[in-house]
Amino acid sequence: MTKTLESKVVAWAALILVIVMICVTFKMRTAWWAFIDIFFAFMMAFMHLMAVYIGKRLPAIGKQLDSAAFVMLVLAVISFVIEWFAMY
Repeated sequence: MTKTLESKVVAWAALILVIVMICVTFKMRTAWWAFIDIFFAFMMAFMHLMAVYIGKRLPAIGKQLDSAAFVMLVLAVISFVIEWFAMY
């Protein structure tokens, strides 16, 4: 990982940004399935934050958590596109 991706500050900023997005867009999401993309984004940010903290002591687990975070990123993008087509 690069120094930016290993930064705890950047990982916390990403998690806080996702939480702010949840709060700001809460009223816009009228159906239960409209939260799927933000769920995957939250899981991505949380798993990456855990990977940064755990990766210092257990590098193998940190890499697995980062891989899972990448999968969550892909799922968040796919679900965002599907939601966009479903809403409009």
